[in-house]
Amino acid sequence: MKNHPKGLFILFFTEMWERFSYYGLRAILVLFLVSKVKGGYGWTEAEALSLLGLFTGMVYIMSIPGGIIADRWLGPKKSVMLGGILLCIGHFLMAVPDKTLFYIALCLIVAGIGMLKPNISTMVGELYTEQKKRDAGFIIFYMGINLGSFLATLSIGFVGETYGWHYGFSLAGFGMLLGQIVFVWGQRYLREVGNNLKKRASAPKQKVKLSPTDRKRVLVLGILFFAIFVFWTSFEQASGLMTLYAKKYTNREVFGWVVPASMFQSLNAGFILIFGGIVAAFWAARKTSPISKMAIGTILVGIGFVFMVGAAIERADVGQSAIYWLVLAYWLHTLGELCISPVALSYISKIAPKALVGSMMGAYFSATGFANIAAAEVGKLAGKLGELSIFAGLVVISVLTGAILLLFSRKLTKMTQEDELDAAVPDSVASASVS
Repeated sequence: MKNHPKGLFILFFTEMWERFSYYGLRAILVLFLVSKVKGGYGWTEAEALSLLGLFTGMVYIMSIPGGIIADRWLGPKKSVMLGGILLCIGHFLMAVPDKTLFYIALCLIVAGIGMLKPNISTMVGELYTEQKKRDAGFIIFYMGINLGSFLATLSIGFVGETYGWHYGFSLAGFGMLLGQIVFVWGQRYLREVGNNLKKRASAPKQKVKLSPTDRKRVLVLGILFFAIFVFWTSFEQASGLMTLYAKKYTNREVFGWVVPASMFQSLNAGFILIFGGIVAAFWAARKTSPISKMAIGTILVGIGFVFMVGAAIERADVGQSAIYWLVLAYWLHTLGELCISPVALSYISKIAPKALVGSMMGAYFSATGFANIAAAEVGKLAGKLGELSIFAGLVVISVLTGAILLLFSRKLTKMTQEDELDAAVPDSVASASVS
């Protein structure tokens, strides 16, 4: 920890509180929309899932214009500052029980995350000149994301379901305000990063020319983006269908206390904090290609839904399902995420043609965003086909996609000729890590 710049910890806590606000909102949003008490809107599940999918999808898709605005006009630091301001306003507007302000608030939150998310990650990359230290810095940064998520889904979920939805939204707003205060206070540790607007603007514009190897790498990335789309379509049932299932059909009583349904979403972040280092050590001891890791991650998310199939079968027999089905499903989904999420970002920055790193990162965020929208549409089908059919279908699609990718992983790895890149990591990785 001592070997890392102090600026990392400013960005760590800024992102931690931003993720606290986002995941806290996400944890209770669909429950708030379907609720008929405590100020809920009483929507149908299909309506709630549609809005959830659109909201979470646009959060990722808006990272593309957020990165472009930073590159061409504001620079990363000012973009993060503006994004934080938009988020503070948006989250506090969510605390006001007015439908018009509710929609305005969601739009501000989407725009704010679009400005903040890609550019704060770019600033993390710019703190380092050495790739190994950069990788370690991103691992620490990733822990901040999940610590924020873990705290949010426990606290905001509990407050929202117990005392009132708008109290939960208020707590999310205070979390974002703390993040913004940390970022403003820590500017003295960030003087050397996020200020490269002039350098980018003055760089000569050249026509993009791709070599045959570059074209193969882009093709491989396109195939991986499809697998990533399948993974997140399955994984993002967590905030929609799985939360509704926990609310309606799961016996949530533990030692006489009924666990709020939204708090189950804390399992993902909690498992990451527990198993993140173990999974990293496991892969470090093995020579496994990034493509194979992503394939295994996609298979694991599918296997996780085997437990949800078990829950649905038990519910059909006795009317309710036990809590351990959800816990096991979240555990497998988390192991899958650890195999695919950090690996994908690092791999894209490594093999993408230098002139297209930003575009490929944008494509990654787009795949994730559209997967969130697709996840909501899949969840809505449960109203017609039943949860058992949806869970079983996700098992088949995820496992099959991962198995096919694993089968061809060696050939795809060979197409990228990534051995040529291992000798020297391009400096551009630092500035284009996730923007």
